[in-house]
Amino acid sequence: MNIELLAPAKDRICGQTAVNAGADAVYVGPARFGARRNAGNSVADVAALVEHAHRYQARVYATVNTVLLEHEFDDAVALVHQLHGVGVDAIIVQDLGLLEADLPPIPLIASTQTHAHCLERVQFLEAAGFSRVILARELSVDQIAQIRARTTIELEAFVHGALCVCYSGQCYLSHAIGGRSANRGECAQPCRKRYRLVDGQGRTHAEGYLLSMRDLNRIDLLGDLLDAGVTSFKIEGRLKDEAYVANTVAAYRLALDACLAARNLPCCPDRITHAFTPDLDVTFHRGYVRGFAQGDETMASLDAPKAIGAPVATARAIDGNTVQLDAAEPLSPGDGLCFFAPDGNLAGTSVQAVDGDTIVVNDASGIAPGTVLHRNHSREFYAAVKKGVQRRVPVRITLETLNLGARLTVEDSLGNRGTADLAGPLELPRNREMAETRWRMQLEKTGATEFVCEAVELEGDAPFVPVATMNDLRRRGLDALREARLRSRPRLVRGETRPVPCLPEVLDASSNITNTKSERLHRAFGAKRITRGPEAGSPPAGGRVMTSKYCLRRELGACLRHPSGKTLPTDLYLVTEDGKERLPLCFDCEACKMHARKR
Repeated sequence: MNIELLAPAKDRICGQTAVNAGADAVYVGPARFGARRNAGNSVADVAALVEHAHRYQARVYATVNTVLLEHEFDDAVALVHQLHGVGVDAIIVQDLGLLEADLPPIPLIASTQTHAHCLERVQFLEAAGFSRVILARELSVDQIAQIRARTTIELEAFVHGALCVCYSGQCYLSHAIGGRSANRGECAQPCRKRYRLVDGQGRTHAEGYLLSMRDLNRIDLLGDLLDAGVTSFKIEGRLKDEAYVANTVAAYRLALDACLAARNLPCCPDRITHAFTPDLDVTFHRGYVRGFAQGDETMASLDAPKAIGAPVATARAIDGNTVQLDAAEPLSPGDGLCFFAPDGNLAGTSVQAVDGDTIVVNDASGIAPGTVLHRNHSREFYAAVKKGVQRRVPVRITLETLNLGARLTVEDSLGNRGTADLAGPLELPRNREMAETRWRMQLEKTGATEFVCEAVELEGDAPFVPVATMNDLRRRGLDALREARLRSRPRLVRGETRPVPCLPEVLDASSNITNTKSERLHRAFGAKRITRGPEAGSPPAGGRVMTSKYCLRRELGACLRHPSGKTLPTDLYLVTEDGKERLPLCFDCEACKMHARKR
């Protein structure tokens, strides 16, 4: 199995940037069925991304990962055929009915929406014919290792980016409140809203952004995840901008290569340069957590659901829009700042001018002496990122003079070779040293290609030929190497279906079965009574609109399994800020899960 750094692509440009920054693969959404309504791309743009990625032996996965209604199924199958036709390497799917469809011979990856949260579920997805499964974010490193020990399917794990409060595929809150289904790529993110935690008598016990998770950051756990058997390390962010992609991929490329080198495993062989120093604190994040990788931790960003950046200064005195600072880091005009105003709400402003420890902002309302200022936009960093990242494939070029001509061999560090011949007889140069210098100079000119020449070797007398002939030989050699690299690039192995009766006989609406083909596949694995998912009209199973490993009792220090002295009533409800929604909470302590219901 090839170890892979997997990056998000909102569009073709973000995808190309991810590859240039060192991603081994990118995932991108087509115009429909991609689980991100605002991140759809034409097949032509996907094709352009595939062409760019394959030059670096990187892969492109297309997301067709919504549940499909009966009338959409044929369109989804046709889309998969189109994506296969332009060279997409695999399809990420949620709807298991696609495994029953007439698909082209393309590997399928089980989306995190398929709720791969335990060994039994992963074993089922492997038997269903998937090549890889994207594991639930809630799994610990030890649980991943246990899954690896009893399966052979490739394992993909999230390492960075936004966290859903709910198990993926098991959240119906957006659908229940406003009719926008997360399983259909339409989530309205009600988890990022303000709530009050109240009891049956209406008393408030907590308030704020009680369901808003901080962002995942497992950069210091890559070695542990690698040892546990993770194949693909996934960065979340198909709605994020190019700067986020470049910065995050660059940071994880460096960290993952260090882990691989420590284990004598192959690192990224290409030369990657960027005009910035990767820093995960600079681009978008809501504060970081490790998730559930190594036990419990405080998970929520209770005060704000947005990116607040890193603290950079404390206000000392304010005069109009002029603010004197005790600064921890230098600021620049154009920097974005945010802070918590006296009313507790997050506010923002931007730097207009800087003079030592004094800045002028466009609006200082809400800033008081002692206010901590966070920088959530660094003008200098974004300017550096805009200069781009560059990825080049190192090659060695050998010119061998033969009796009846010459042969040029171009070889990369992986052993791929391309050759080009020059027919003879060839004229020997009058000045051998001058001829060799000219050959070296011309062969080193790889120009705007993906290649960079590290060394030129001349075996025998370098012949006398026009510069145009040298350039043509070099071009043909590079083209031949490019073709060899395309043939040898790593590919996912297509999974095999092995139906075994491993499912419960009764499947409720939480199985997200919304069409006939999905029903057929589940019946082949032992299901007999099936209730279709909420998107097909059934109410959520048991009225549950959210199932979460995140627990408000634990978050607030009142865990029932590990008492700390703080208590909360048994009857608890989440109430929206406008008071229109009142969601009863249920705590399944044995399974360590929290459920929210809608009456």
